[in-house]
Amino acid sequence: MTEIRQSVESVVHRVLLDSGRATNPLSDDDELAQTIGLSSLDIAVVVVALEQQLGIDPFRENVPTVRTFGDLVTLYEAVSYTHLTLPTSD
Repeated sequence: MTEIRQSVESVVHRVLLDSGRATNPLSDDDELAQTIGLSSLDIAVVVVALEQQLGIDPFRENVPTVRTFGDLVTLYEAVSYTHLTLPTSD
């Protein structure tokens, strides 16, 4: 399990627990709204928490639709990789 995946899963679980909902192990195919039960506000809270924790916000750019937990992890991993490997101009 990657560090990004662990962070995303931890934040999703925290959002669920903070609102009194049960948590279950997450799989890539779990839909954020239908399967996991995240509302649009929950997803916004997840994005803000991940930006604070990881220092990246993949939603600043034009991104594809994110429907599943796996989509969310893949997006953060891709942006994290790009963020870490971009050359700096000094």
